[in-house]
Amino acid sequence: MAPALEFKTMKKYLSTLTLLLSAGAAVAQEVVLQTEPFYQAENLQGQQVQPMVHGSSQFWLITSESRGLLLLDEQKKVRASFAGNFETLAWQPSIQVGDKLVDLVVSVDNESAKTRVLALDWQKPELRWLTDLPTQDAQLETLCIYAHPQSGHLSMFSLDVQGMAHERLIYDAQRQQLVDIKVREFPGVLNAKDCVADTASASLYVAEENVGVWRYPASMESDPVREPVAMLAPFGDLRGEITDLALIDDGTLLVISPKARSLSGYQKDAEAKHWQISGVQEPEAVGVWVGEQGLQLTFYDEDQDAYVSSVISEYLQSSGRRDEQLAQVSPSAQTTPVARFGDAADDPAIWLNNKEPGQSRILGTDKRAGLMVYGLDGSLLQSLLVGRLNNVDVRQGFSLNGKAMDLAAASNRTLNSISLFGIDPLSGHVSHLLEAPTSLTEVYGLCMYQSQTGTYVFINDTDGRFQQYRIAGHEGQLGAKLVREFAVASQPEGCVADDVSGMLYLGEEAEGVWRTSAEPVNTPLEQMAKTGEHLHADVEGMGIYRQGEQAILVVSSQGNDSYLAYALEPDFRYLGRFRIGLDLLKGLDGVSETDGLEVTSANLGADYPNGLLVVQDGRNQMPGAPQNFKIVDWREVELVLKSQSH
Repeated sequence: MAPALEFKTMKKYLSTLTLLLSAGAAVAQEVVLQTEPFYQAENLQGQQVQPMVHGSSQFWLITSESRGLLLLDEQKKVRASFAGNFETLAWQPSIQVGDKLVDLVVSVDNESAKTRVLALDWQKPELRWLTDLPTQDAQLETLCIYAHPQSGHLSMFSLDVQGMAHERLIYDAQRQQLVDIKVREFPGVLNAKDCVADTASASLYVAEENVGVWRYPASMESDPVREPVAMLAPFGDLRGEITDLALIDDGTLLVISPKARSLSGYQKDAEAKHWQISGVQEPEAVGVWVGEQGLQLTFYDEDQDAYVSSVISEYLQSSGRRDEQLAQVSPSAQTTPVARFGDAADDPAIWLNNKEPGQSRILGTDKRAGLMVYGLDGSLLQSLLVGRLNNVDVRQGFSLNGKAMDLAAASNRTLNSISLFGIDPLSGHVSHLLEAPTSLTEVYGLCMYQSQTGTYVFINDTDGRFQQYRIAGHEGQLGAKLVREFAVASQPEGCVADDVSGMLYLGEEAEGVWRTSAEPVNTPLEQMAKTGEHLHADVEGMGIYRQGEQAILVVSSQGNDSYLAYALEPDFRYLGRFRIGLDLLKGLDGVSETDGLEVTSANLGADYPNGLLVVQDGRNQMPGAPQNFKIVDWREVELVLKSQSH
């Protein structure tokens, strides 16, 4: 939840924001825009206008409180209409709905309070009702459509009179059908007048009438933290209230100030532009498109109850924008969420049931409570409330007093200890065995290693120190003995040991990936990957996918919500990267802000014949819920890595 911006904080934002011209007196000189009549009808009570091109012809879709939605052609003749009392308007062109290619139109009928979803069918043309979205408890002030990059799914953002923002998925591009899936809600603004969403920059812009324009990340996998884009004086260069926004394809944001009769344009890394609008008294709304003659503008003037037009002939669009697009895989399942909201779920481990692989287990830490045990379908099977566990790992084939057991270890931040758990090799039942103390002051990450020399636990401290303990039985009791210490320069967390090669791989969150011997001998650290072009800090979870002599290290690149793969033999070669996106068919959201992960190559049955990847999901959406873990079929990862190898 974004805290209210205090005065000093707002000044700091505005001084550094590249979208904003300097405040107060440093307003750029305004250019006068001449307007001419465009469309007027008796008692029109208009508001929004959306210019659009179909074929070689120009059209305009306008809202009217008395006449409904009207589609006008170049001669300003009404070619299609839909009865109602409409002010809001959102539009998305060229959407395949079943066997029809249509434009999607969404608006709120003020009389019924219903959010209407319509098809603009160009074959007739006609505006045809498709469905109504559920009525919100609070009246909606404005709405806009966001097209998700890569997938093409459509979300509708809306803001209500109580200042809450809502996101619903309304179109499934994969199945080419309308849906209604509640994604999330978050604090917005009071007196929201308009919103627009930009796919290229993944931005949601919201106009707050007497304050200014705010930007929110539009991706559901980002925290809805707002930042100022254009503010009213004295914090910015806008004058009077603002009522409408429009977005040009190059990313330029247009802002209407009706009392000042002005139009302002904001673009990243460019000086703000301002135009004085002549021939109008209260320009409430603006529609924009770029044509051969320049920037074509259509305004609604409330004073005249009419639409007027203008053109900025000297307008030049900036070059095309390119945002990073990474290959995506989809989750196949998810675990039951942890008990409480907040930063809680952290790191998973996988226990393999050798006799019945489909009955294997996922162990996940809840750093507010303890250790959770899940089935491969994500169902919660056990809760062991032993303290604030951060990282967990598993090794199998351990023996104590002649009794075979499997072993799990976790870093316990409540006690600065190593929590040790026994796992029944047949049933997978987990039991808490003991707490092994450490001499660290703030334990954090942890991983295990097993070789002919013993079973070991590596545990680290937030100050960069690592300790290695040998886990063994002594006089019939399980214990941990410190056998080695070393350190990195800054905060680490994730680590993983390769039992085949005898190497330990560890992450220094801000710097990259290091390796050293996993045996209890003093060997130097060697940096294998640095944060930068591909690997974005923080470097978090790590897991090794091994098949015979081939091993792949998977690393959570938390800074850009991606996962990197490196071939461990023979040269730590970079293989590619990917993100985990949503799967509407299964009702699973994508993954972001991943802390821990684990991977296995074991055949876990028909659903996971090549193994699986399990990752912590920092934002659990559709709808919003406490954090959990997402499970990915490794076959999907294989496909995306193979596509990047050519």
